[in-house]
Amino acid sequence: MRRGSLKRRLLAAAASSIILALVIAGIGLLLLFERHVERRMTSELQIYLSQIVSGIDRAEDGTLQVVGEPAEPRFLEPLSGLYWQIAVEPDGPVLRSRSLWDEALALPTDTLLDGEVHEHVIPGPAKSSLLVVEREVQLPERLGDGRIRAAVALDRSAIHAAGRDFALDLVPSLALLTAILVAAAWLQVTVGLGPLGTVRRRL
Repeated sequence: MRRGSLKRRLLAAAASSIILALVIAGIGLLLLFERHVERRMTSELQIYLSQIVSGIDRAEDGTLQVVGEPAEPRFLEPLSGLYWQIAVEPDGPVLRSRSLWDEALALPTDTLLDGEVHEHVIPGPAKSSLLVVEREVQLPERLGDGRIRAAVALDRSAIHAAGRDFALDLVPSLALLTAILVAAAWLQVTVGLGPLGTVRRRL
């Protein structure tokens, strides 16, 4: 086998391995980033949920209302992708953020302990996918001594959009790293096969 042929094969194998490894690493980093973003958004939703629950009060006509709604404009913009909903159990009235318009959150019928927070992914308005946190709360006597199920939801497209932005920033860095590693592999193969050239010439 000629030295040039061996060198090309070694370089091809090294380049293929480097590209494959970096593609796998890139996919893994993207998945880890989206999981991190989702955890951050879940924490943010839990803060909104606590604010909404603590803002429940009685209106003059005796009905429940939310007087301490979070200062987030998306709760007021119809179909903005950020929603809250409070349902009086078992079959009482349902309060909704203005952003839900005439829609309702299709929450699962799971059992919630008092104060326990559950996370779900459910379908939302306009065929969206929503990340939801919900909790069930026992109201005090001054609010009717009933139970409510409160939920806050966020369109998961925001998570995917953040992932796309991260991928756009990541690809150039991985491409540069690929070029550096391939160049290093070429140098290593060239230096490593140098003695073979010397032996061939002597033979």
